[in-house]
Amino acid sequence: MSESALLFMCSGGGANLRFVHKACEEGWLTRWSKIVVVSDRECPAIDYARNSGLESRCLDFSEKSQELLAAFVSNLQPDTTVTTVHRILKENVLQASNSRLLNLHYSLLPSFSGTIGSSPVKAALEYGSKIIGVTVHEVTKVLDLGKPTVQVALPLAEGEQMPDAMNVVFRAGCIALFTALKRIESESAISHNLENPSLKISDRHALISPCVAYPSFFFDESFWESLK
Repeated sequence: MSESALLFMCSGGGANLRFVHKACEEGWLTRWSKIVVVSDRECPAIDYARNSGLESRCLDFSEKSQELLAAFVSNLQPDTTVTTVHRILKENVLQASNSRLLNLHYSLLPSFSGTIGSSPVKAALEYGSKIIGVTVHEVTKVLDLGKPTVQVALPLAEGEQMPDAMNVVFRAGCIALFTALKRIESESAISHNLENPSLKISDRHALISPCVAYPSFFFDESFWESLK
């Protein structure tokens, strides 16, 4: 049997990558024997991959047809792909992956669809939303309209500022990614218990659906500090 690869596409600081790598190293996720990282630019995420000994490539995603990226994905044939990259993936890349392809979006889709990175959080604050959240969804050729696999909803404080909102949204995004990947590992790990779908993220209670059993480290402040 060939190695089961998790392909992680990223563009920025790499904190989500560090989280997923940590989850695999600690045995919280066991399906994937290796993580392969591809970025669209030189960035802290690709630096982290290199320094951690992860297989990695930096490719030009701005190429009109993304042929280099499609060829890379086709050759790798990953079991699962996670994208947090700030680019729209072309249809030939989606076809080349021939696998589960998940995107993390910092909103409760379809709210604020079509925005990237922290932009949906900023837009929600400017709009005056009372609830924000994150969505892990399947990537399709229609932008941000793939089927959600996990969503997390978070209350906003009156006058909430961007740094505080992003802190809790980042953590919610990591937990949503973990849940989505755990669901791929074993559907039986997933709970749809509507009587207790909440957990504490940072300083507030969040609603998450579906949910799994979470490692105690997820509720330890020092764990999140270590990802910075």
